[in-house]
Amino acid sequence: MREVWLVSQSNRPKAEEILKKDDLVARQSIFVRSAGTLGIDAEGFFIIIDGSEKAITKADELLKDLAKKYEKKDAVLQKFDEMEAATAEAFGFIVGG
Repeated sequence: MREVWLVSQSNRPKAEEILKKDDLVARQSIFVRSAGTLGIDAEGFFIIIDGSEKAITKADELLKDLAKKYEKKDAVLQKFDEMEAATAEAFGFIVGG
């Protein structure tokens, strides 16, 4: 299960710290990307968590005062997946030579 939150630049450090301090959430895959990097017209950063439903629920509780769930999460996840695939392909080209 994956979920996306939008967090302001000023709240980003605190949000990341809270997520990494929680034992359950910290064991999930957590990614932080700027909206601009993903080519999405939004102010701030996206926090993307790929993990269990229980961890997503806990992350939502932890972030309630710092970030909000992003309504267009499918667009964010599509852009994120495209970037990750391109990065993996480039790395494979460099290593595989």
